[in-house]
Amino acid sequence: MLDRRSPVPLHEQLAHGLREAILSGRVAGGETVPSTRALAADLGVARGTIVVAYEILAGEGYLLTRPGGGTVVAESVRRATVALAPVSPSRPEPGAVVDLSPGRPRTHGLADAAWRSAWRRATAADPPSEADDPRGARALRTEIARHLGRTRGLDVSVDDVAVTAGTSDALLLTLLSLPTKNGRARRRVGIEDPGYPRVRMILGRLGIDAVPVPVRPGAGLDLDALSRERDLDAVIVTPHHHYPLGSRMDAEHRARLLAWAVRDDVVVIEDDYDSEFPHGRAPFPPLHMLEPSRVVLIGSLSKVLTPAVRCGWVVATGAVGERIRAAREDLDLPVSLVQQEALALYLADGDLARHVARRRRDYRHRRRLLLDAFASLPEVELAAMDGGLHAVVLLPPGVSDVEHAVVDELRARGIRVEPLSRYAVDAASSALPAGIVFGYAEPSTVVLMEAVATMLGVLRAHVGREWGA
Repeated sequence: MLDRRSPVPLHEQLAHGLREAILSGRVAGGETVPSTRALAADLGVARGTIVVAYEILAGEGYLLTRPGGGTVVAESVRRATVALAPVSPSRPEPGAVVDLSPGRPRTHGLADAAWRSAWRRATAADPPSEADDPRGARALRTEIARHLGRTRGLDVSVDDVAVTAGTSDALLLTLLSLPTKNGRARRRVGIEDPGYPRVRMILGRLGIDAVPVPVRPGAGLDLDALSRERDLDAVIVTPHHHYPLGSRMDAEHRARLLAWAVRDDVVVIEDDYDSEFPHGRAPFPPLHMLEPSRVVLIGSLSKVLTPAVRCGWVVATGAVGERIRAAREDLDLPVSLVQQEALALYLADGDLARHVARRRRDYRHRRRLLLDAFASLPEVELAAMDGGLHAVVLLPPGVSDVEHAVVDELRARGIRVEPLSRYAVDAASSALPAGIVFGYAEPSTVVLMEAVATMLGVLRAHVGREWGA
């Protein structure tokens, strides 16, 4: 039944009704669902409403689309409950691992007709004999600039965009281009603590001194601590959605950060890694918009498509941009021109925007399911849920020793998550609370919620034990 007076969109009402019918067993696995045209006529709604509802359920793993064979209910679907899972000594079958490692998007259904068309057209012509521009194919750089204009409100010149082989390559390129101050032999770069572990690895490989700057749960980057650092060459930040704690830098803190960077002549490297998924809150503009000559913007297609594509970008202007372009010319272009052509076509046709819209609906639904599930365990706090593809379970004070025990038991049960302490620069001296970090995008919704049920059972057992429950 569809309620046209409800504030809930019709496609969401329909998806919810079909989902309940599948989970309750009223619609069996393998059963063919009505065509979008037939169901739209039966319900008296636009066919696009049915298309969107089916896309949501296909993204969640409830429906399977078979070329030439219609859309059917997935055979593997069975009721997933978020009730307490019994903690038993049973172990999963060998190889039965649910990988909830953060940073993994859902790729099921990515290779649709639009994706295949872009690659087919990109490979139809003879490839060029060489890469003329080390910054990347102009067609792709043009589409990246347009993409940033649509999604982040940036007025980006194509000449200021350089194609990279993902975020790590973008960081490597930017850091290699930094000059040192005051005749120092080694560069010094501020990093968020906790933060993305690969940043520390890259800095170590380059012989750069990493200077940790605390990030407080609920408060964000400690700008007072940062301002006391007087000899930094750069600082790497995730202001839109801190990784992994999820805090967002507000307008006042952004202004303070940029004023400090100008005063101390520091390059700000802005990792805009998951801004396409804000989950119900209006995004702040990138730091690059506020101070383009001081801020290097890094982005990629890793979260919206897949890290396997290995494609991203750097946007930089002024003297900083010139040094980055010179470094790129020395290192040469790391991304295949054939791949760049395919991605340019995919963006130009609007297919990336449509794909992101589908994924956004899917991830927001998963977010609601997680918030409802963890409400049954008030002793823990579910954080980092205002954006992105991961969540952080913060354990209550006084149970810090439980963190690794929970992670180890979940892995023994075939569920892979990460301890929050892994993201601290020095886990032994960190003031971070205990917690676990997990991604919720990659598996089907059914598999995700079964894993969450087990997670809640393990958490309840360990937290209750520590509290004497």
